[in-house]
Amino acid sequence: MEFIRQIERFQLLNKLVKEQRTGSPNDMAKKMGISKRQLYVYLEYLKDLGVEISFSRKLNSFIYKGNTKICIDLRFEILKVSEN
Repeated sequence: MEFIRQIERFQLLNKLVKEQRTGSPNDMAKKMGISKRQLYVYLEYLKDLGVEISFSRKLNSFIYKGNTKICIDLRFEILKVSEN
């Protein structure tokens, strides 16, 4: 279930960045349960998708630049197969 864990991490990253309470890169990596190096892999992936993220020393947090917003959603739905 590594895929689900990845999505949960992106959801947490998004929540912390939106609320501007990531803390330092080390703090954020610890909150996410990953290494600092892996955190930068996640951030670089989002940047490759066009998401503008930077670190604000004033706020001591990563922030979205401009009007950037992202939505990360995972939904499971049980579909019943109809009998023919």
